[in-house]
Amino acid sequence: MRSTFKTITIATFALSIAAGGAFAAGMPAHSSPWPDMAGSGDYTTMAPTPQAAMPLPMAHHTRLDRVLGELGSAQQSIRRDEAMHRLSASAYRKLEGEAGGIRARALAVADTHHGTIPQASYQRLQRDIRKLDRDIVRLS
Repeated sequence: MRSTFKTITIATFALSIAAGGAFAAGMPAHSSPWPDMAGSGDYTTMAPTPQAAMPLPMAHHTRLDRVLGELGSAQQSIRRDEAMHRLSASAYRKLEGEAGGIRARALAVADTHHGTIPQASYQRLQRDIRKLDRDIVRLS
C-alpha cells in the first residue's frame, strides 16, 4: 500500500510531464486560435511590417558615473596592491568592504532620486572616496 505522500508525488510528476509535453508541442505555425475574417487562419503569406528603429532616450547621470568611476579606480588600486603583496588579507577585506559600502550607498541614493545624486549626497560620497584613497595609501 502506498503512502499518501508517494501517491501525491507520483501524480504531480505525471501531470507535470504531460502538461510540459503539451506546452512544448504548442500549436502548428499555420493555425491560429482566432479565425480571421476570411476564415482561412493562414498568416504565412503576410509580410512582416517594418518598424522604425527609434533609439530610446538614455539618461546620462554624470554624478553617479563619476562616483562609480572613482570607485572602480580605487578598487583597481586595491587589487593591484593586494596582488603585489603590499596589503595584508585583513586590510584588503577592509578596503573592499569600504568600497562596496560606498558603491551600495551611491546606488541606493541614485535609486531613491530617480537615477540622480543630489549635491549634498554627492559631496558626502566624494568625501568617503577620498577617505578610501587615503586608507589605501596608508595601509599599503
